[in-house]
Amino acid sequence: MPKVLFYAGTAFCLFLALTTAAELGREVETGAVSFIALHGGTGPVAPHAAWAILVAFIAGLTTAAIFLRMAALLAARNLFAAFFAVFAVTGAVGALAAVLALQARLVVLRSASLTLQELHFVAATALAYFVALSLIALRPYFRIQASRFLSALVTFPLPLFALMLAQYVFLGGTATTFLPGDVAAYRVFLAVMSVLFFAIAIHCIRHRYLFLEMTNLRELLDPRVDPTGRGVRVSGMAFDG
Repeated sequence: MPKVLFYAGTAFCLFLALTTAAELGREVETGAVSFIALHGGTGPVAPHAAWAILVAFIAGLTTAAIFLRMAALLAARNLFAAFFAVFAVTGAVGALAAVLALQARLVVLRSASLTLQELHFVAATALAYFVALSLIALRPYFRIQASRFLSALVTFPLPLFALMLAQYVFLGGTATTFLPGDVAAYRVFLAVMSVLFFAIAIHCIRHRYLFLEMTNLRELLDPRVDPTGRGVRVSGMAFDG
């Protein structure tokens, strides 16, 4: 993949990790939720909301490019998992576009009706689902190429999402909210996602040759030594099982 896209995607993974951690800390302190252009659960529009929406969209696209490169590397040995990852990443980008389109509408209206709040909640829930699905679809890649900690951690977001939704439905979630911030699993979900995106950014930096160098099917299936002289195996990555 192009160097500019790779480094931008890695930087935005770190950006997402830091902003998610900051949002988690702010929510624990204040008890109110926010998302990009929205402050709190009552719907006032944040300053410079249009720029926040644009940056969020670029961050989503570049991070999706990193995931698609992982899926491409995975395709040599596990084609089903690669196609499943492509489907999940595509769904995540589509859900992100829906969320940002709704927030752009809120910027124009400068207020939020009950209908917009409900639509925003559904779109944000779909975004969380597809992001969690993308991570678990790429688990075969992380299981071989990354650490055991990271390969185990990518399995947590999807069960946490199900628990978050169950808590919201059965334990007193309100209909007038943008995000399910009044349930405990939501905060755990944010914490796990923050750690995951930080670990993915570190993984990309450590194994940047996998993303930047040209590869073909033979290189992916046959062992070869990294030409940088560090003795790192380029193929043996997510292709042993």
